[in-house]
Amino acid sequence: MKYLKSKKTIKLGVSSVHKEHLLYEGSWSNLVELSYEDEKKQIRKWEGLHRKNNAEAVIIIAKMEPSERYIVIRQFRPPINAYILEFPAGLVDSGETFEQTAIRELSEETGYIGEVKMISPRLYPSPGILSESVSFVHMRVDENLPENKRPVAQNEPGEFITVFEKSVFEISEFLSHELSQGVKFDAKLYSYFFAKGVLQFLPLD
Repeated sequence: MKYLKSKKTIKLGVSSVHKEHLLYEGSWSNLVELSYEDEKKQIRKWEGLHRKNNAEAVIIIAKMEPSERYIVIRQFRPPINAYILEFPAGLVDSGETFEQTAIRELSEETGYIGEVKMISPRLYPSPGILSESVSFVHMRVDENLPENKRPVAQNEPGEFITVFEKSVFEISEFLSHELSQGVKFDAKLYSYFFAKGVLQFLPLD
């Protein structure tokens, strides 16, 4: 993958974290207080969250061929006390590559077997509070493969995932209907389809 090189050196600031103090240790995440130095050399405090064992995740944009439908899932998310539409996703386990994680998670959550076509750089979905990075993994799902004719998901205990296959021509109406039923949207899913020009801004819920 090639990146364009800037002809000018970017001048960054001098801010940096100097100390981290554990405020609360949970089963899956840690709440920390960060002491950092700002651009004027002043020490400031900030609170943030770290995942305990997995600091990286993949977001899977799986496109089916030849139908060109996208795989979307709905599941309950306790932090927002609501069902949410999102792309399949998962945490990168120790020793795994992003490609291996994407193939595993797509199969576990949806039953589909896919082929990785492209992986984005590490991105940060909520850097004001969370240190976790995510990478978009674009995958191709061949509908003609026998294992993709009748996919069987293998959800983990406590996971209850509903799988949808929607074309870009169906997405807007589909999201509007889901919104009317109280379903929320993951920002990454909504932004992706909005950027493709297939969504108008939906009314506030």
